[in-house]
Amino acid sequence: MKSSAAAATHQPRLTLWIARGLYCLAALFMLFDSGAKFFMAPGVADAFHRQGMSLSLAPTIATLLLVLTALYLIPRTSVFGAVLLTGYLGGACACNLRAGFSPFETLFPVIFGIIVWAPIYLLNERVRALIPIQLSSEN
Repeated sequence: MKSSAAAATHQPRLTLWIARGLYCLAALFMLFDSGAKFFMAPGVADAFHRQGMSLSLAPTIATLLLVLTALYLIPRTSVFGAVLLTGYLGGACACNLRAGFSPFETLFPVIFGIIVWAPIYLLNERVRALIPIQLSSEN
C-alpha cells in the first residue's frame, strides 16, 4: 500500500501546494479554536452563553477537538480524522442553529467542513473514487 506522501508526489505541483495550504489552514484554525476554549477566551464564553451551554464544558470540548485534529494530521488516520471532525462540525452547526445564531455563524462549520475535506479529496485517489465530482458536462 502506498503512503499518502508517495501518492501525493504524483499530483500536479499546484494541487499539492493547494492541499498543503488547506491542511495548514484547517489545522491552525482548529488549534486556535481549541486553545481559545482551553483558555476560555471572552468570545468563547460569549458563544457558550448564547448557546445555553455551560462554560465548564469548554476544556472537554477543547480536548476532543485536539484529539480529532491530531487524527486529521496523521497521514494514516487523516480520512478517519476528517470523518470525526465532520461529526464535530455538524454538532457545532446544530448547536448554533438551535441557539438562533446568524446564518454565517450557523453555516461556518459547514464551510469549514469543506475546507477540512478539500485537501484529502485533492490528494487521495480512493476518496475521489468514492465521491466523484464531474465539473464538465461531457455526456
